[in-house]
Amino acid sequence: MSEQTRWLPIWLLFFCGCTLSLHIGKLPPSLPLLTDAFSLRLSQAGTLVATFSILIGLTGLLLGTVVARFGYVAFAVVGVALAGVGSVLGATANSYSWLMLSRAVEGLGWIVAVVAIPSLMARLATPRDTPVVLSIWGAFLPAGAGAMLLLTPFLLRAGDWRMAWWVAAIASIVASIIVLEIGRRNQKLYSQLKQSSTVKPWVEIKSVRAWGLFFCFFFYSFQFIALTSFLPTLLVTEAGMSLASASRWTALVLLTNVIGNLAAGRLIRRGVPVYVLLGVAATSVGVLALVTLLPLPVYIRITSAILFAVLGGLIPGTLFATASRVASKPAATGILIGFMLQAAGLGQWMGPMLLTRVVEATGLWWAGGLLLMLMATMGVIAAFIGFRSLPSAIAK
Repeated sequence: MSEQTRWLPIWLLFFCGCTLSLHIGKLPPSLPLLTDAFSLRLSQAGTLVATFSILIGLTGLLLGTVVARFGYVAFAVVGVALAGVGSVLGATANSYSWLMLSRAVEGLGWIVAVVAIPSLMARLATPRDTPVVLSIWGAFLPAGAGAMLLLTPFLLRAGDWRMAWWVAAIASIVASIIVLEIGRRNQKLYSQLKQSSTVKPWVEIKSVRAWGLFFCFFFYSFQFIALTSFLPTLLVTEAGMSLASASRWTALVLLTNVIGNLAAGRLIRRGVPVYVLLGVAATSVGVLALVTLLPLPVYIRITSAILFAVLGGLIPGTLFATASRVASKPAATGILIGFMLQAAGLGQWMGPMLLTRVVEATGLWWAGGLLLMLMATMGVIAAFIGFRSLPSAIAK
């Protein structure tokens, strides 16, 4: 750990991580143009959207182990750069298969970098500030994806869908250079991670707390992606909004998720028990998800969705902050983050699929809200079982 928290490189690493999420946020607004350009069937478009989730769900733990064993700095640089290279491949794609290959390259780089960067950030912080730093990292996805959701429509009007791919590519390639420079300037500090990199994944994931991380992230991702994925559809079909307005509201919901992430680390540092934070957040998002999907006035539904995102942000922020405390050694944190990401990938894949099945079977959006409440209840149980015995005190 650093003797003094180095906030500038920490925030630079965070913003480099945000460039990874540009590759997620660029796709939804571009999908209609991609469908026309490549004559995509609905199933092909769905596969394109699900590529990241499938890769994360299948490889999170494996890649977390590889990163922890062979070095965080190198994989952080390569991961961010690989996401940029994948976006270049996508920008030059002239077939669906080439576009799919580009998404796979982006996804591989995304996972590797997301596992590596938070450990680099934590290494630059004092023990007291580590929960705050790791909770900041939890905000990289809504911050980057939300910003790109707002930016992409302007890029589409300025050019075509390829413009969004080029912007994301340049951002990630520049970010990889910044990560490389931070690694060089803090080589001595990061060498301690490399020296302690003999880690065993089965040792790290066998504890009740490790499985608490897994299931809490799974249930959260299930709810968050299911609700936000169909929020534009809900606002258009039931509230009569234009697609542009519905997309802007959805981007705002994603961005407000950052607030909860940033608050989580500070609450943990103040001594709020992890299981209390997770339990309160899970209960709140379950109720708010149901309210959002009930046939209520649109202002109530939008307010509920925003509160859902804000309070929901406490969950990933808390889980990222807790991973370093559950790991047996600093170098093992990446394994647990990879394990958490695998859970997130599974939740992101299953959430939209099961929500649509319930809504189609009943014809009622609020029936899907009951499903999300069930997931929230399971999240509360996972939080209590996994973290009831975790001390709330943080090193001073």
